[in-house]
This record gives sequence, C-alpha cells and structure tokens, in this order.
Amino acid sequence: MNTPPPVLFRSGAPAAGPLTRSALKIVILSAVRFVRESVSEVLGRDPGIAVLGHYAVLDKALDHTVRRRANIFLLDAAFVGGTSAVRQIREAAPEVRVVVLAVIEVQENIISWAEAGVAGYIPSTAALTDLAKLLQNISNGKQACSEKVAAALLHRIACGASNDQEALTSPSPLTPRELQILNLIDAGLSNKEIARRLVISVGTTKSHVHSLLGKLNVQRRGQAAALIRRKQELTQADPR
Repeated sequence: MNTPPPVLFRSGAPAAGPLTRSALKIVILSAVRFVRESVSEVLGRDPGIAVLGHYAVLDKALDHTVRRRANIFLLDAAFVGGTSAVRQIREAAPEVRVVVLAVIEVQENIISWAEAGVAGYIPSTAALTDLAKLLQNISNGKQACSEKVAAALLHRIACGASNDQEALTSPSPLTPRELQILNLIDAGLSNKEIARRLVISVGTTKSHVHSLLGKLNVQRRGQAAALIRRKQELTQADPR
C-alpha cells in the first residue's frame, strides 16, 4: 500500500489540508524556526484546525492574519517585544484572539500578558499533543490555569479596582511630560526609545516613569498603560 509523502513546512507557508468553514484558522509567530515549524506541523494534523501560515516577522504574520481573517494569532512568549506585538495585533485585527505560547506560568508573567490584552495562554508545561485542544478551549472562552495564578489574578483585580478608581478620578495627577511618556509606554516603547524620541536622557526618562507609577499607585509599566487606556475609554464614552 502506498503511503503519502510527508508534508514539508516552509516559513510563511500554510499547512496542507482542506480549509473547512468550522476550522479554527491560526497564524503562528516565532523567531525560532524549529518552534514555528514543529507547532505548525502538529496543529496541521488536527482536522479542526487550519494553519494559515507561520512566520518569523510580525509584519508578515499580521498581514496574513488580516487578509485571511484568522481566528487565532499564536505568539511565542519568547518573541522579542511580545507585549508590544500584542497591542499591534489587537489594533490591526481586534476580532482575532491573541494566544501566547510556552508561557512560564508564574503570576507576574500571566498578569503582564493579560494587561497587554491576550485572550489566553499555553503554559510551557503543556504537551504538544494537548495544544490543539487547549486552543479550541481558548477559542470557546475557556482558560485552564494553576490555582496560584487564579488566586493572583483575583487578588490583582480586587486590589487593582480600588487603586484604578482612585487614579481615574484624581484631578490630573500627571504632568504633561509624564502623560507624554505614559502614552509612549502604551505604544510599547522602552525607556531608551522614549529618551531618544523626546531627546532627553535615559536617567530622566526613568525618573519620570518612577514618578508616574507612584502617582498612579501602580507597580508596573503595563498597569499604568492599561489605566490610561481605561481613562481614555471612559472619556470617549462620556465626554462631559
């Protein structure tokens, strides 16, 4: 009996197989060729999943995501500038669920990715054979996580709600320069990139960042960016 030849995956090439209406359409982004090709091959075997392509560069992956109307953008957690990439993906394709692959499941990591706007994550301990099922669950609004992570998220929401409300209602706590830097943080720029953009020293930038975090009563840059986005949304909803 003749057996079909193995399917070879090239960077950017879609996986073989018929694309059905019910198939979950996925684009993969990883700078590591072995990772993106292995994940693409494994997912391509599942009849409920169609891998539209796998890429090493964000621009190409994002272009294919928009043109082919992908359902899920699978992002390698090790991708440089990952949280900034999440924001770019959500701006370009707000209907796409961004899922982070191979996340080390500690509370700081999960909270950082959640603040960036991901729809779910695949822990680094997950088996390749479970990947398709986990993605299907996330697509259906389900996310498995450890008890510690669940407790940390609940604590973050409980503590953050009162802090956020206080910061949102306080009368213009930030200086114009701090607001400018906060918007650049939200755009995904590092301290060095902000310093270059504003023609100030890195030390001055760090001082402004430290000051605005203190005024907003938050500990991380991602929290501050999420807070300013929420304030902007509230202003747009009620411009009084």
